[in-house]
Amino acid sequence: MTVIKRIFLVLFLIILVFAVSSCSIAKTESVEGEDEKVSEEIQEEEEEEDTVVKEEEVQKVYEIDADIPAPSLKDNLVNEEDQQPISILLPLSYYDSDKEYPVVYYLHGHEETTYSLYRCYSDINKRMESGETEEFILVSANGTNKLGGNFYANSPVIGNWEDHIVKDVIGYIDSNFRTVDDPGSRGIAGFSMGGFGSINIALKHPDIFSYMYAFAPGLFDENGLEDAFENSGWDQAFKNAYGAAFSPNTDLPEPYAEIPEFDGSQEDNEIIADWERGFGDLENKLNDYINKGIELKAIHIEYGNLDPYEWIIDGCKYFSELLDDNGIEHEFVEADGRHSFTCPILFESMLPFFSSNF
Repeated sequence: MTVIKRIFLVLFLIILVFAVSSCSIAKTESVEGEDEKVSEEIQEEEEEEDTVVKEEEVQKVYEIDADIPAPSLKDNLVNEEDQQPISILLPLSYYDSDKEYPVVYYLHGHEETTYSLYRCYSDINKRMESGETEEFILVSANGTNKLGGNFYANSPVIGNWEDHIVKDVIGYIDSNFRTVDDPGSRGIAGFSMGGFGSINIALKHPDIFSYMYAFAPGLFDENGLEDAFENSGWDQAFKNAYGAAFSPNTDLPEPYAEIPEFDGSQEDNEIIADWERGFGDLENKLNDYINKGIELKAIHIEYGNLDPYEWIIDGCKYFSELLDDNGIEHEFVEADGRHSFTCPILFESMLPFFSSNF
């Protein structure tokens, strides 16, 4: 082979090697570029997933059911649970603002539950969202116990349900939600058994509640207990629950309740006095309230004109007269209806009452 041919051969081999190397480098760079692109896409997907997770962590739940600690019921004799249910309705603006909200605590009637206002929740929030009603948090506390009703009263038999409302429930709400922790932004409302509870608790704790609303509350006038016994059709279960709340006797067998016989005996008269102090004794209760020197800012009493429990109508009128006699301003309304707290009554009566006062 000539020298020239050898030179051409060497040059050809060098060019071939260079070409192969260039292709390899280009391929490597291409693969690396693809890897970087894939890596970037994976990172973007992970960031999107993180965003979704973070959004899911803040679930915008406006209707909340919770079981909360109930230390006030400790040492009761009928095995009440140390966790009690509540229902909470938050305004639709709750998660999109830093606003603190007033609170209304609702006490349901006998044989009802914390779900008793669920049917009204959607329309309540629509009215708040539209500005028709001032925004507030609505809390339904539990009035049902092992005997059927606790009357929101303190008792060594059933536990201290009044304290449960005032301490356990309010403490939980103020600790876990953005509330205006002040009596001027706190109201209490109730129907029937819960209407009694709202009056009883508000009169005892005007330093905690400023506004009180009661529809068809369980109230006795001077003859209310006897009228209720004769005309209400109270069954034995109701009597047991009422007796355990207002005339407890821990020396008796369960349900540890004294129940009057109206036999004229001294012992029975003492039981009758206990029962009258439950839904009745309104003059003394009002005097105790006045002596506290703290006035409720607004009071509303209402009943249905067709309520079959005439003793409730009489009791409402009697209580209104006592308020008038003591110069205590209040709203007193006779509505069209029976012994039922309906959504229309809530919309047309209870919501405007609290909205105008908050």
